[in-house]
Amino acid sequence: MEDLVARHTMRAPLVSVAVAFLVGILLGEYAAPHPGWLVVAGLVGVCAMLCGWRRAKARMIAVLLLWVCLGVLRLVVWEGHPDATLKALLSEEPEPVQLHGVVVDDPVERVEERWFGREVSNTSTLEGKRQKEEVQGKNQKDAKPEVRNVRQICTLSLRQRRTGDGWQPLRGQVRMAIYQPREPLRYGDELLVEGEWSRVPAPGNPGQYDWRGALAHRRIHGLLRVRAFDGVVVLRHGQGHPVLAAVFRLRRRWERLIRDAFPPREAGLLVSLLLGQRAALDPQLRKSFVETGTVHLLVISGFHVGLIALLLELIFRLLGLPWRLRLVGSAICLGGYCVLTGLHPPVARATLMAWIVLGAFALDRVISWPNILAAAALVILWINPAQLCDPGFQLSFGAVTSLLVFTPRWSAWLTPRSEWIRPLWLGRYVAVSLSVTSAIWVGLAPVLAWYFYLLAPISLLANLVIVPLISGLVCLGTIVLMCGAFLEPAVQWGSSMLRALITGTVSCVSWLHAIPGGHWSVARPAPFLLMGYYGLIGLSVLRRRLGWSQGRVLVCWAIGLALCVWTLAIVHWRESHWLRVDILDVGHGDSIVVRTPSGHTVVVDAGTEEAGRFRVVPFLRAAGVTSIEALILTHTDHDHVGGAVPILQALPVRRLFTNGVRDDTMASRRIRQLATARAIPETVLTAGMTLRIGGDLTIEVLHPPRGLVPGVAPVSNDNSLVLRVTKGSVSILLTGDIEEAGLPWLLNADGGRRVSVLKVPHHGSRLGRIGERFFSAVHPVLAVLSVGRQHRLPAPETVQALSRTGAILYSTRQDGAVHVRTDGVRLEVRSFKTKEKQMFDFSVESEIHNPPAPAITKGGSGTSEVY
Repeated sequence: MEDLVARHTMRAPLVSVAVAFLVGILLGEYAAPHPGWLVVAGLVGVCAMLCGWRRAKARMIAVLLLWVCLGVLRLVVWEGHPDATLKALLSEEPEPVQLHGVVVDDPVERVEERWFGREVSNTSTLEGKRQKEEVQGKNQKDAKPEVRNVRQICTLSLRQRRTGDGWQPLRGQVRMAIYQPREPLRYGDELLVEGEWSRVPAPGNPGQYDWRGALAHRRIHGLLRVRAFDGVVVLRHGQGHPVLAAVFRLRRRWERLIRDAFPPREAGLLVSLLLGQRAALDPQLRKSFVETGTVHLLVISGFHVGLIALLLELIFRLLGLPWRLRLVGSAICLGGYCVLTGLHPPVARATLMAWIVLGAFALDRVISWPNILAAAALVILWINPAQLCDPGFQLSFGAVTSLLVFTPRWSAWLTPRSEWIRPLWLGRYVAVSLSVTSAIWVGLAPVLAWYFYLLAPISLLANLVIVPLISGLVCLGTIVLMCGAFLEPAVQWGSSMLRALITGTVSCVSWLHAIPGGHWSVARPAPFLLMGYYGLIGLSVLRRRLGWSQGRVLVCWAIGLALCVWTLAIVHWRESHWLRVDILDVGHGDSIVVRTPSGHTVVVDAGTEEAGRFRVVPFLRAAGVTSIEALILTHTDHDHVGGAVPILQALPVRRLFTNGVRDDTMASRRIRQLATARAIPETVLTAGMTLRIGGDLTIEVLHPPRGLVPGVAPVSNDNSLVLRVTKGSVSILLTGDIEEAGLPWLLNADGGRRVSVLKVPHHGSRLGRIGERFFSAVHPVLAVLSVGRQHRLPAPETVQALSRTGAILYSTRQDGAVHVRTDGVRLEVRSFKTKEKQMFDFSVESEIHNPPAPAITKGGSGTSEVY
């Protein structure tokens, strides 16, 4: 055993060290050991090293123990950085502030245009142009936008903050968004700024991107919003590093050359590929890359850095430079390329790994790829240990590890079997490409499902086709831009060849994306499934070293698969007794997801379009929802129906239910267009109707009455749909935005039946005495407020009226998504942010909370079943 350890240590000594350092960071992140234990562990390691210095195993254990302690200490030092003190000054609510600081990155400009009351995304993209043409109308092609919203986004390194005692020193970084800037900012500008700052919002729903954690990895802990009426004063220019400033100027020049030479869609793809600005990419094209498993080709990372390194080697060879000078020149140029593309973590990781390889060549060292990978991980985690929890770090190193483990084996097996392909180089390319793609797919498929809720088997074919095209685009585009730095017409001269490659790339990606079954949406796998999968993968890889036969390994795989199937079956059987209702955090708006015991999904409202795209759809993906049985839109307010657009675009919807009001807003028109295009029938709901979903869920429609509420506009909140979801003794009342004029009709029609859970009407706004009467009549056990940070809601009067009923209050602003599930007798409530859990038993009080329903006296006689 000691000989085996010694041989492994000699071949790749840094691998064990990197793993030990990684374990130390994880211990510091999740276990937070007491400093005394670190001292004891360190002393044990030193003693083991001194006492067992002649035994390789003892020395290795001692060294690894010291590296574990070093990993914990490095994380403690990182988290204790002075920049982290900024978090103590920030609150969740925006507060006015005056700051002094310096711009430390290259500002990004984003443009949104409002055409006839509707915001349109960046009109340089295909989606933005299509939206603009929609809202302009056939006879208004030359119309001007009502408002052109421009935002500049950059990172501000703080120096001072103004308080009542004058300017006080301050350290930290905030992400600054300037609305309608009077002049463009640049890297190195020293500013005086007034605006509103707050903490970066934490995710409020499962599946939502953790923007707070992602920015914290870069030591950015706050947001600063500077509106048009706030002030920004540039004190001095050129306060950054002159080399960085020169690189950023070159980057802006190259971006201008690309945008001048190519149409918006093609320019967006080139800017994304060559300069790392994915915000410029057309949304539909980005979706095609994501769902074909080729989006990694758009992220500047190891693939691009490798191509640039090969291109630099070729250029330097043609120039006749000696080999050591070529290595130095390549290292310098790769560093400049890293800065040019924005110093994003993926390209920084790839550049660091390239430097290590170039250094090994320069020192005439034998290349050990496991050692190089471990060295790169050690350097990156030493600089920033928080990178360990970053999905990009895990995917980057996971991909390289998969390549090292699987590609040599599978390539050796595939190459002889592809000799029938002519010419021979094409057969070798197919074998190597399939080996590489399969290795990454096998190694990362569970991780991709964990983070992105997606499996894309089509990626095996897509990478085979797309990689050569992207390689050509990167190499040719880089050469054209380098020539354009000295002679601008060179970009125009090379545009025809680039345009041909872009057309081929877009056509291939679109064709592959259209293949049925090419990608699947999946729920986030359970942690035990990930551990079991990678445990079996490790067993298969180390089979010979462990002395196991293939049959024995296959038996282990069979046992693991059987355990997985039985575990999933048991979990499904247990969940099949529960009705689940999730009141999502969509800011100022409503969105409720109802999932029946039989697996059907009903979505009631969808928040704004932004909330639907970045909160509701990710939640549905994370929950494993692949289709929606019914989409119910209570009324036409944008904070309720806007998110229906991305939902209809992302998922198949079987039925659409509304209150029948035809509003002429762009959101309503787009919903009707999408429903018509997808042959989704629309049904108008009125009081007295009953929806039956999947045979195990009943939804009663309580409001509005037939013909809507008299005396108010059809689009009024008082005509909002009100629904009651019932299972056994538990009932949940979803009230939409009903207000004072509609509540009397609801009370008269329903008799004020008591409910278990109430979604408070209209985000907790004032409802007067009729509101107090309503709360007293329904007397909920739980009341949920769906509120954001606008309009100063909920109203204190509403909160007090709910408190007098004895209801337990939840707020999506403080608690995040509120998850309710019931089997008809028990009621379980959990909040996403606070992780609190409460249980209620309605077996005794079922008749109190759900007396027999009275006959319907408003909105028609009796009830009708519509679904």
